[in-house]
Formats: sequence, structure tokens, C-alpha cells
Amino acid sequence: MATITFNCPNCKYLCAFKDIYSGRRARCLRCNQVFIIPAADNEEAQKVKQPKEFDEPLPGFYEAVFKYSWPAIFNKQSLATLLFILVVTTLKFFTIHFDFSIRVGFFTIHLPIGSAIAVFVWGGIFWCYAEIIYATAFDVEPLPEIYFGGWYGYLFSVLKSFYSFFIALVIVLLPAIIARKIFNVTGIQSKWAFFPFAVLGMFLFPMAVLTVSIGRDLTMLFRPDYFFKPIKRAFWYYLFVAGLFILTWQLQYASLNCGDIATRSVFVVLMNLLAVLAIQILAVFTMRATGLFYRHFGCYFKW
Repeated sequence: MATITFNCPNCKYLCAFKDIYSGRRARCLRCNQVFIIPAADNEEAQKVKQPKEFDEPLPGFYEAVFKYSWPAIFNKQSLATLLFILVVTTLKFFTIHFDFSIRVGFFTIHLPIGSAIAVFVWGGIFWCYAEIIYATAFDVEPLPEIYFGGWYGYLFSVLKSFYSFFIALVIVLLPAIIARKIFNVTGIQSKWAFFPFAVLGMFLFPMAVLTVSIGRDLTMLFRPDYFFKPIKRAFWYYLFVAGLFILTWQLQYASLNCGDIATRSVFVVLMNLLAVLAIQILAVFTMRATGLFYRHFGCYFKW
């Protein structure tokens, strides 16, 4: 998978994108100019003319989320990406409990097969999430086609995406992590003392995911001004997106995998699998709403 480097057609800032993004819209991180990514190094990127109302939010955010998201998700062009997410989710459902140990003489060897598969699967799903957010932000209605570039390309995308989402989560939960350590040292056991810090972290997580998916630069996560201006200027819309994230997170956390219900009937296992797949569809809907937040309120983003 090669990288295309070129200069922004407006400010000449050096931009770099993977070649699989050739022909897609992108935005310059320095001057905010939207352009079409060229097909080769040093080619001139085509400017995309901004609407006159670019300095103002685009109307119709909720209409775009509720009226146009479901047709965008469930259509022929989106089928391959949606099936990939559902298939790997099914794989995780049946294999995540496969961690076990074997005794060899005086040694015990731990085989975290299920955990390895979970990382492999979640990395792929996170990569799809990032692509959905990016494509939706730049006016692509169906779910984007996923190009992994073979096994090596898939492995690279998996590890990079898993790492990026993990770092984004750690950064927004850092106040909660520090608070938990302080409470443990001081002997404060009340969960309500910790609760506001955890809620704050989950509230900021959508903005962190948006930054990772569109900005594609982890250092931007350390810029508080990038986080808080869009949240402040479009607070109620962002609160809606954050609510979707928290709902999806809680449902995912409460869901059961096959190992949790292995002794139950086939019907119970099947119902839980359907619930897990439904949660993934809700997650896709949430990622699309996140991309729409950037599309409609991009004028508030410094990058």
C-alpha cells in the first residue's frame, strides 16, 4: 500500500494519503481547503469549491441522521462492508472465550487465542468505523468499500486502528484513571465519586474518534482547543452523538458471548448472537452520525 504525497492546492501544505484514497475528498489540516486526492505523487490536487455558507453550519443534521442513514447502510453498495462487520463480529462471538493454558512439565503455557482473535476482529471493525466516519464526513452516502490490501495490509490496518482507538480511549479516560488511583490511595470507595470522571471521558470519546478518523494524526488528541470548540458551538448536537456512543458502549458491555451461555439452549445462543449483531448495526449508525456531525458543523473545526 503506497502513500501519495502532494501539496495543498491552496496553501501548498504537504499532504500525504494512502493510495486507496485516490479520488476521494479530503481536507487540508492547515487551511481547511477541500480537495480531491490525486492518483500519484506531486500531482496537483483539484480544489473543491466551498459553498458560500461554509462559514455556517449546514442545516438538517437530524434529518440526515434519521432519514438518510438507514437507506445508506442497507443498500447494495454498502453490503460488502456491512457483511464484513457482521461476519467478524460472529467470529468474535464464538471464539473470544478460547483462552486456555497447557501444562508442560513444571511450566504453564498460556494460549490467549480468544484474546488474539478479539484484537484481530476489533481492529478490523475499528478500521471500518474510521472509514465510515471519514467517508460520511465528505459526502459519501453508502458505506465505503473496504480495501485491506491483502493479509499484510489487513494486519497493518488492524493493528494501527486498534492502537489508534485504544490511545484515543486512554487519553479521554485519563482523568478517570488518575481519579481512580487517587481514590484508591485516599481510601475513597464510593463509585459515585468516580462516576463523573468516567462520564466525562465517554462524553469526549466521540470527538477523539472523530479526530483519529479524519485528522489521522494522534498528536491532535493532545490539542484541547480541537476538542472543545466544536462541542461548545454545537453542544446539543454533539450531546446527541455522545449519547449514541454511550448507549452503544453500554449495550456492547452488557452483551454476552457464546462462552457466557455455552450451557444454555441453542435458541438462547442464537438470540444473543442476533442481539450482538444488532448492536453492531447500531454502532455503524452511530459512526455515520459522527461523520455527519463533522459534515454539518465542519466550520467549527480548526482542522
